[in-house]
Amino acid sequence: MDIYHHFLARGLTDSHRHFSSAWLGRAENYLCLRGTRGPSADALVQLFQTLVMEGRLMLAARVAWAVLWLPAEARR
Repeated sequence: MDIYHHFLARGLTDSHRHFSSAWLGRAENYLCLRGTRGPSADALVQLFQTLVMEGRLMLAARVAWAVLWLPAEARR
């Protein structure tokens, strides 16, 4: 399960567009442009920081895990 689906399952987002803009702080079409690579390491680090500031620590831990095990092609 990727990070987007964790947010979707918790009712924190309802679309890739919303997730891209509201949670990743990117353009609405960001995830679409990234395709199968998913969010970049920079986007995930920013998301992690946001989640920690909001006190969503378990979700932040999942994002941190995703950053640590990010495939090489997604790091760009």
